[in-house]
Amino acid sequence: MSKYDPLLQALLAREGSSWRVRFDQVEKILGIDLPASARKYPAWWSNDHKSHSHTRAWLRAGWKTEQVDIPGEALTFRKIADTGVRGHGGPTGSPAPVRATAVAGDDTSLHLSAVPQSVMAVLARRAAAGGTSLQSEAITLLVKAVEKSDRMTQASSIRAMTPKGQNFDLAALIRQERNAR
Repeated sequence: MSKYDPLLQALLAREGSSWRVRFDQVEKILGIDLPASARKYPAWWSNDHKSHSHTRAWLRAGWKTEQVDIPGEALTFRKIADTGVRGHGGPTGSPAPVRATAVAGDDTSLHLSAVPQSVMAVLARRAAAGGTSLQSEAITLLVKAVEKSDRMTQASSIRAMTPKGQNFDLAALIRQERNAR
């Protein structure tokens, strides 16, 4: 459990699409003081999930930060993920039009449309079991898919560098490469 989970839970429960909040309010939700860097550097509030573990709290909840005011000790959280059925699917069993938005590392959005009801039902079950939102589950699964794709690319690269006919343990080579970094 992350010390930033209370913020994740507060954002999941939050109604509306934006929330202007003071740093001391965030501290009250967390039950701990923010680190000094949160009050000194706007980058602490960035939306980069790879560099900042605390960022994952709001991104997993489907929110991003903006309008960070260090001198005024305030910022705005804006909802970035919106999933919801926009229709009910036709008589032919076609999927209902659904829009899901997920944040990427460079603050771009990804829109999925025509997600089948069966997929939405699985996401809803996963969200309920994990106590998260549909948005959070969709983002988590997309991140896992990208990570798997990255591992497959790495494996292909290692295979390409290995002489033909030579036996090798691909998992050991990947571990060895990872440890060398």
